[in-house]
Amino acid sequence: MRYVITQVAGVISCTFLSCHIPLQLELIGAHEHESYYVFDIWYNNTSNIIPDIITGDMHCINKSNFVITHWFGAKLFSRFTDIEAQRAHLFCGNDPGEYAHCLIKPAGQLDRQLIEDEEQNLLRIIATLGLKEMTQSVLVKKLCNYTNLNRTQKALFEYDKLIRSINTLKYFYDPKLQKNVHRSQNQLESYHQLRAEISSAHGRKQLGGRTDIEIEISNECGRLVANAIIYYNSVILSKLKKAYEAAGDLDGLAMLKKFSPVAWRHINFLGHFLFTAENKINIDQMIADLMRRSKKKTKA
Repeated sequence: MRYVITQVAGVISCTFLSCHIPLQLELIGAHEHESYYVFDIWYNNTSNIIPDIITGDMHCINKSNFVITHWFGAKLFSRFTDIEAQRAHLFCGNDPGEYAHCLIKPAGQLDRQLIEDEEQNLLRIIATLGLKEMTQSVLVKKLCNYTNLNRTQKALFEYDKLIRSINTLKYFYDPKLQKNVHRSQNQLESYHQLRAEISSAHGRKQLGGRTDIEIEISNECGRLVANAIIYYNSVILSKLKKAYEAAGDLDGLAMLKKFSPVAWRHINFLGHFLFTAENKINIDQMIADLMRRSKKKTKA
């Protein structure tokens, strides 16, 4: 999962993105921190695509997101801008002196007893979130804004240190995971550029609307158009892949790797959108034409 931010005066749109597909939207106040909504936008996803790994930039991190997503079966990985700085967030269960011989040493020891003592209260938090009696954003805001830390809050933050340490170490030791997290962020940026292009084509770079419902409709309309473009591109690329595989065309398959489902240079954003047109696009004929042109260029 990835999320992307689109801003309008006073409002930010967070998008839950999976494999280029925008699955869920969440409008939040521009003054609010995006990390408060990471779990909400993932847990409230109503699509058939259920990612179990959530990625984001450093703004997805707070003192509880790692453990909350862990409780519900997801893993949170951030693209760390400064890996060296993450050493300060690595904690161990035993005496830190036991790890003196290790290349990466913990910054401190977890209060395991506190977590065990507050087990019942932590279970209540899990039940509250699971039953949607309270959203993560409301819960985290309350917890993070307390001036005096109570035992349950401390236990939650200690538990988060544990899960964050585990996920961070996995990130350190797995180059493939690092590559996947970086790639997911690149996909996020591609979608952001597509949404900006859709908006600017009609003379605006921000979400339109004066009321909450108008902004919501504007945001969903942008997602609908983006989804249509991504689906259109994906169908063409998928059919081309099958055609090249059937023909044993390795050069064609290599060429497809250079194309993205989020491309829009071939899309005309101007004019009126007709959703009731009877004339359907013949994708198969389009693929056949593309294959013929490809063969002609190869012969030439």
